[in-house]
Order: sequence, then C-alpha cells, then structure tokens
Amino acid sequence: MKSWAWTALGLAMAAAPAAAREACPARPPVQAIAMPSANMQSDLVTLISLGPAIGDKALQRKALLKAKPKCDEPGLEAGGATYALFETTAASPVLMARTASSDAPIFFVAPFADMTAAVMAEIEKRPAPPATASYVLGVSTKTGASALRLYPAVPDNATFKTDIAAALQGRLPPLVSRDERTKGVQINVQADAYEGPKSTPGATPLPGSGPGLPAVSATPQNQSFRDQPDGGALHQASGFTCPAAIDGFKRDRLTVYDAAQGGRDVSCGYATPSATATLYLTKLPAQYTLTRVFDIYVEQAKAHTPSVGEVADPYPASEGGPRRQGRFWRDKEGRDEGLWLMQIGPWFAKLRVTYTDADAATVRQLAADLLTAIDAQVKPPTV
Repeated sequence: MKSWAWTALGLAMAAAPAAAREACPARPPVQAIAMPSANMQSDLVTLISLGPAIGDKALQRKALLKAKPKCDEPGLEAGGATYALFETTAASPVLMARTASSDAPIFFVAPFADMTAAVMAEIEKRPAPPATASYVLGVSTKTGASALRLYPAVPDNATFKTDIAAALQGRLPPLVSRDERTKGVQINVQADAYEGPKSTPGATPLPGSGPGLPAVSATPQNQSFRDQPDGGALHQASGFTCPAAIDGFKRDRLTVYDAAQGGRDVSCGYATPSATATLYLTKLPAQYTLTRVFDIYVEQAKAHTPSVGEVADPYPASEGGPRRQGRFWRDKEGRDEGLWLMQIGPWFAKLRVTYTDADAATVRQLAADLLTAIDAQVKPPTV
C-alpha cells in the first residue's frame, strides 16, 4: 500500500499540467568548479563540508518528492526515463529533475555555503573574504544521496541536463556520498589524485624510474623546499627536512600541491626496487582531529587500492614512538598497502606505503625513523 501511495504521488506530480506554468527564464552559462583542484588542503575543507550539506532536511528524499515547481525547463530523456526539469518555489533546492517513478534518482541543485575561502584565510593569517555562495549538484536515491558537482551559480539548463545525463551513464562519479541507512558520509576524492600524471601512487616503480620532480633542484618549487648541504630538502613551513635517502629508500620526488599557498600541502616520495613510500605534510584547521582525518585518509586510500584482506601494522603504536594511528591491508595485486598518520598541532604527517612481505622489516624501520624525526622537527605554533 505504501509503495502504491508513493507511486501515485509521483504520477500525480508528473501529470501536473505543464501549461499551467511558464517557462523558466534563461540563465547564463556556468562552468563547473574543478574538483579535485590543484589545492588538496582547500578541497578537503570543501569536501568535508559537503557531507552535512547533502544531509540537509530540505534535501531529504521525501521533501524532494513533495517539492513544487515554480516554472518549467525543457525536459530530458535519459536512462530510459523522462525527466521533468523545473525551478522550485523553495529557497533550497532551487532546481530539480525527477521522473514519474518515486524509485528513480532525483537530481537537485541547492545553495551551498562554501566556507573554504574563510577557513584558508584563517590558516594563512589574512583577512577573511566575504562568504561566497556556491551551488551543489546532488542526486538522491532510495539508499542515500551524493554530491556530484559544484557550480559558482545556478547552472544553465544545458549544463544541468548534460551533467544529469553524465551521472546516469556513470561518467560523473560522486565527490561525497551519504548512506541513508547508516548516516555515514564518505569522501570519494582520493588524496592520490593530487599527485597528477607524474606519479602512480600505489604502484612499485622500476629501479631508477621514480616519477615526479628530481630530488635536488636548483630552484625548489615556490621556495617551499630549500636544498640542504647533506642533500636533504627543508620544508620551510613545517620545519621538517626530507632526507635524500633513509633506510635503503631513496628520495625520488618533491611535490607541492598548493604552490600558490606557500607550501602548506606537500609530499616527499621515496622508493626501493620493491617498495614505495610517500610522506605527506598537510596543515589543516583546528577542528580537524587525528581520528577524523585518519578515517578520511583510510577511506580514500582503500577506494584507490581496494582491500582483499587485512595486514598487521608493521610499526604498531604498542611499540612506542610518536603517537600515531595506522591501518594496513592486502590489495588485489598481492601487495601490502597502508598508512600511518600523526598530528603535531595543525600539521598532519601521513606516511603512505606499498611493499611486499619481504619488505616489512625495512618499512617498519623507515616508519620509525621518519615519524620520530617529524616528531622532533615539526613544532606547533607557540602563539
């Protein structure tokens, strides 16, 4: 009976006479905001904020089914269904697309208070700019909701239709997903995406073919790193020096993900013939705790290299050393994967490793030495 009632409601909404409403005024073309961008730090703020945004009460499925049209857009035939597109009478969502079936995905565009610029200004100790209103393209299904795209303004009809079609065809992966049953939120953009085409995270490079920038550079990227006499690379923002070589691992790349922001998001890459390790140093706002960031990083890493079984932590916290969290697993290629994360004030140090069983002892020594050095060298602000 309940299913029949919802179906009847959907059919009734779809059967509302389009002639009773005017066509919506044309909107200027809108270019979607690039995500992931070149700045992992600011993206992380945005992505974490999107979780509560798509869980807003006005965007719950029952509310979306009851939303009333204010004016009509040209419809869309996609996925074997006819989608009616319209602007709503509510402040959120402002734009919707749905079919006559209550079981079909419902697409919506809702305002999103993007606080990223303000948070980044606080991190960088500069005046905060006025809050900017962005818009999120979301999709609601019977199992949850996802954020698919961000726009600087309400998208024009052509963009809205194009992105809906891409999502239905599986060509628009979600940025953030929310499970309706557990209420859990998952960020789907992997940190590895920010390494770009110069490296292949999770893969074991051939000897001497390490990807990325050279270990020693006459002009370090944006002056974020400063070459040291012993071959180390001093990361000036955190005070940590990435050694040229350590425990049999040779440094083969330095990467700055936020060249325009002064090096608050960087990494040092290392490799042996059979293992890789990447140390990420990221400065985040005060509200981000070790546990919260660790869970996000593990989800991202496992999404990139799915687990087929758990593996013991080669350097467990029970052995002492710096306070840290770690998680390890076996990937489908038979390699061991995992990461450690530690926090010193606003700085988060993540050591991501890929190795074989035979490398476990070497990887453990690398983790002990690198994480201990970070604990000694990186100092939180005193004011």
